[in-house]
Amino acid sequence: MYLHRKLVKKKANIMDFSEVLKHRVSIRDYQPTQVTRTLLTSVVADAQQAPSWANSQPWKVYIATGETMKKIQKSHLEKTRAGIKGNADLPVKDIHDWGNLPWSNMSEWLDKVGSDPTMTDFTAANGRLWNAPAMAYITIPKTAPVWSIYDAGSFAQTLMLSAASHGLDTMVAYENVKYADEIREFAGVPADELIVEGIAMGYRSDDKINDFKNARLATAKMLTIL
Repeated sequence: MYLHRKLVKKKANIMDFSEVLKHRVSIRDYQPTQVTRTLLTSVVADAQQAPSWANSQPWKVYIATGETMKKIQKSHLEKTRAGIKGNADLPVKDIHDWGNLPWSNMSEWLDKVGSDPTMTDFTAANGRLWNAPAMAYITIPKTAPVWSIYDAGSFAQTLMLSAASHGLDTMVAYENVKYADEIREFAGVPADELIVEGIAMGYRSDDKINDFKNARLATAKMLTIL
């Protein structure tokens, strides 16, 4: 609802679209400042403008905050330190089998993560779920067709862009949904819903890990116009 106006014009406290895109980067450490319920509700309401097949709107959102978030983080860290294998609802395929283009991009990224001094705390940041004060879990019914996962992705991206327009930072990652059992236990997600995505939300800290920058593939390498 905040981005429907002409985005070349600025409105008080609202960024234009190019600024939103630049602001929305993956943030791996957050301030303890809580995000207000009003703001969380607003970005979810914005995300509801995302398109879906035949207006099915298959998504639901569960946002963990406060003590609920702390319980999830404690459980997650304990499982991580114990080396417990992930039990995400969606299957995980070996990254080497994703295809040449994705593997090439991931390989380059992993090499940079391994050599960049700002990312020395990368593994630990994963385990503590980024110290995020809030986490939005997006679900769809287990009975929904596979196409609904696309709809959930569209919803998630709209949510993150809305958050960015309000100066709110986000981090979407497999790590956030790695242990579906703890999400169901503490966030109350029922067994008949598929946990598709987890999006950390909050305000970026000044930790050096947030200084990590990664380039996008050159457009000409992935675009074909006929």
